[in-house]
Amino acid sequence: MKTLLLVLSILTLFVTPANAQKVFVAGTKTVAECEYAVRPLVSDVDAIGFPSDWTFVVACTPDMWDYFRDRADARATQTAFTNLAGRITVVNGAIYLQPLPLRGTLHRTPRSVLQHERGHLFCNCGDEWKADHSSWMRPLKF
Repeated sequence: MKTLLLVLSILTLFVTPANAQKVFVAGTKTVAECEYAVRPLVSDVDAIGFPSDWTFVVACTPDMWDYFRDRADARATQTAFTNLAGRITVVNGAIYLQPLPLRGTLHRTPRSVLQHERGHLFCNCGDEWKADHSSWMRPLKF
């Protein structure tokens, strides 16, 4: 976890409104190089609703995605993973480049991937089935 925090401290921050979530990009020198993922991610997060103190990291390259998955022991996912204790979700930026429906996942769109990740907040658990079944519940109130 210390390594992840160190990496986050050197990532580029995508500036969002003061009351919104933080979005970091990893694997590129500028946010502009990862805008293909950051802009739709911000739109999806706004539509779905996450806590204002939540942090998102977009892995903008395959190498960064593999790095984060290895560090978090999350090799089973191709799309995103959430660390509840750290209040962070890491997203594979490539999901915003893939044709729909997304391949290699039960979630057909990037938004449904994030909806599933939000389900982990509802169930306050790492259980994938519970997250899927919790994700479509009422909006979160923060």
